Amino acid sequence: MNQNKLLLRTALGPTLGGTSYLVAQYLPPSPYWDAVLRAAPAGLLLLALKPALPKGMWWWRSLVVGALNIGFFFGLLFVSAQRLSSGVSATIGALSTLFAIGFAVPVLRERIRPVQYVAAVIGVCGVALLVFRGDSSLDALGVVAGLGSALSLGLGSVLSRRWGRPEGIGGITFASWTLLGGSAVLLPIALLAEGAPPSITLSQLGGLAWVAFGCSALAYYLLLSGLQALPISLSAPLPLLGPVSAGFFGWLIAGETLAPLQLLGGAIVLGSVLGATWPRKPKATVEAVPDAPLPTTEAEPPAPLAGRR
Repeated sequence: MNQNKLLLRTALGPTLGGTSYLVAQYLPPSPYWDAVLRAAPAGLLLLALKPALPKGMWWWRSLVVGALNIGFFFGLLFVSAQRLSSGVSATIGALSTLFAIGFAVPVLRERIRPVQYVAAVIGVCGVALLVFRGDSSLDALGVVAGLGSALSLGLGSVLSRRWGRPEGIGGITFASWTLLGGSAVLLPIALLAEGAPPSITLSQLGGLAWVAFGCSALAYYLLLSGLQALPISLSAPLPLLGPVSAGFFGWLIAGETLAPLQLLGGAIVLGSVLGATWPRKPKATVEAVPDAPLPTTEAEPPAPLAGRR
């Protein structure tokens, strides 16, 4: 697939994921169980579509990638969201882009252009403008949890790129392994922190269905497939689209108002993502032409002298 088309398809992943902020109001007030009920059904659905089980080292690799991209990421994110305002939590979470770019250099030996570092920093600032509120207070444990969540997602993105997936295994199957691996990490956390699963109303069931199949099954399939095929320098900024998507759909569907600073923040995020992923024109190269052989100046041998009579 053309890289630009793959980039656009991958960007749909975090864009769909951003709608989960809007649907959160319809979910049970049990964040860890919400994460389990979001990841596990999505993983089972994808596994049913393309059934295959990991073999050998892919058992532990799937567990590691699932724990980083989903299990630890969701768990620490919920701790951060419970102790910080949503704006502060989302801003710290946006640092995953910087962490991913930072890990790409030693782990993948990937060359990152300076403009991509700058664009990532500007994108985080744009997220802060989009979601931050002036009356927010900081909590040390919440900040540490938020940084851990961003670090987990950043490292998980890089390992997804480094390890790829086994030969003959498609993106749907690998996404199912990742979602189920994350669920295996989240399930004991949910049982210890929140006890038995919550009762679910009809409206909550509809919200869970969307976050499971739209925001997880489809979104993670698109995102993980792109992470495994694109350079991290191009894929790392894409999660910044999640807060922009949340703001847009909140305005479009829920009638939420956007202040001028929020609109500016959204524009900055979009601009930073475009700046980091805009394709470069290849440098013009002059094809080397082999040197033409120099003309020889060797004199012709003298004609033989005529014999004397």
